[in-house]
Amino acid sequence: MTNKKIYLHFSKNVDDYDTVADKVVMKNDELHEMLVNSIPFSSNKKLQILDLGCGTGHGMKLILKKFPNAQVVGIDFSHKMIIRCKTNLQQFSNRVRLIETNFNEATFDSGYDAIISAIAIHNATHHQKKSLFEKIFKSLNKKGVFINGDFVEGETELINEEYRKIYKKYMEKHLKGHELETWLHHAFNEDMPMSLSGQFSLLKKAGFSNIELKWQYNNVAVYIAQK
Repeated sequence: MTNKKIYLHFSKNVDDYDTVADKVVMKNDELHEMLVNSIPFSSNKKLQILDLGCGTGHGMKLILKKFPNAQVVGIDFSHKMIIRCKTNLQQFSNRVRLIETNFNEATFDSGYDAIISAIAIHNATHHQKKSLFEKIFKSLNKKGVFINGDFVEGETELINEEYRKIYKKYMEKHLKGHELETWLHHAFNEDMPMSLSGQFSLLKKAGFSNIELKWQYNNVAVYIAQK
């Protein structure tokens, strides 16, 4: 199964994602900053936030700093990532809960003001994306928001091919040897990005409204959808 391959990639092949993230995600810091800055609530508001595919806690740390009254739940299927995340967020331990599970298989609590995800949902099949968006919608409060920063496919095959060429050159510039081969294989054989129009269609069917693209750079984008 593709999901098993992805699990093995992040659990076995990736020794330290923090050191490689900027090499495999174009404008990684900018994407995370845009995602956090798109959360449409005042900084002092008490918030319940869920992070799907929290990884090592990069996005969670930005949220916890910007929103000092927020409680954040992070989900990730990699034990290695959860351990690193716990270490990285040690200073915020009283406001963080980490769950080691696959978000495609998990049952989410309700009552979230915002559900966010960064560079994670592209690992799900398109059918899983549909089910996931439906779960997210049900778990949000009224007027709650879903914000996703992720890899996307181009709207046409020509555009998509251009995305892939640019992205391949980017990784060849920043990675070498076996590491380069591993990530090229993951990106072009295991990842399952979906076009923005395809995702927006699924989000509308799930019940979301006011869907807006906030930022895009080549094959990575940030969008927001409101319940």
